[in-house]
Amino acid sequence: MGNSSSSGRGKNSSVAPGGKPASTGAGPQGKPPRQPGVSAKVYRRRRMVVAVLTLLVVAAIVAGTFLISGFLGGGSKNDTQPAVVGNSPTEKAKPAAKAGTPPSDVCDEAGIKVKASVDKPSYGPDDHPVLTLQVTNSGKTHCDINVGTSQMEFLITSGEDIIFNSAYCQMDSTDLVKNLAPGASEKANFVWQQNRTAPDCAKVVSQPGRGGATYVLVATLGKWSSEKVTFTLT
Repeated sequence: MGNSSSSGRGKNSSVAPGGKPASTGAGPQGKPPRQPGVSAKVYRRRRMVVAVLTLLVVAAIVAGTFLISGFLGGGSKNDTQPAVVGNSPTEKAKPAAKAGTPPSDVCDEAGIKVKASVDKPSYGPDDHPVLTLQVTNSGKTHCDINVGTSQMEFLITSGEDIIFNSAYCQMDSTDLVKNLAPGASEKANFVWQQNRTAPDCAKVVSQPGRGGATYVLVATLGKWSSEKVTFTLT
C-alpha cells in the first residue's frame, strides 16, 4: 500500500511534464502547407476581364482620334454650313451665297423714301423744334439700309442762306445697318436749339431771324433726300 503512488509512471514515460504528449519528430518540420491550385473557372474569368478591359481601351483610343480630327478641321466643308430649313416640305432651300456675292434679292433703291417733318408749324424763342427724319422701304424686296448718324443730315435754310447743318458740328458719328422689310420704316429725331452753324463748326454769333420768318427743312439719309418742309420762328 505504501508504494502504490509510483506504480503508474516509469523512467521512460512518453508524457512530458504538463500532461501533453511529446513530439515524436516523425513529420516534416519548417515547410508551409501546400496552397491549392487556381481552378480553370477562375482562370477563364480572369481572361474575360482582361479582354473586356482591352476592348474598352481600344474604343477610347478610336473615339479620341475622331474627336481630335474634328477639332483640327477634319470634317467636310459642308459641315461648317448652317442647315437651311424650309417652311413646308415642298419648299427648297436656297444654296448659301459665296463670299462677296450680293444677295439674290437686290434692293430697289427707287423704293427708298425719306420724309422730313417738324412737331409744330411755328416756334417761339423758348421752344426747341424737334426735326424728324423717316426712311421707308416702299419697294417689294428687303433692303439693307445704313440708318446711322454718319448718313444723316438735317439742313435748315432761308432762301440761299444756310442757317443750320447738323453735319457741320457732328461728332462720333456711327454706322447702323438695318434690314427694312417692304413697307417698314425707321425714324430719327433731332432737337434744334434754334442756333446757326458754320462749316468746321466755326463759332457763329448771329441768331436766326424771328418775327414770323419762314425756314425750310430738308432731311437727308445717304443718297436719299426728303421734300422741303417749312416752319416759322415767331
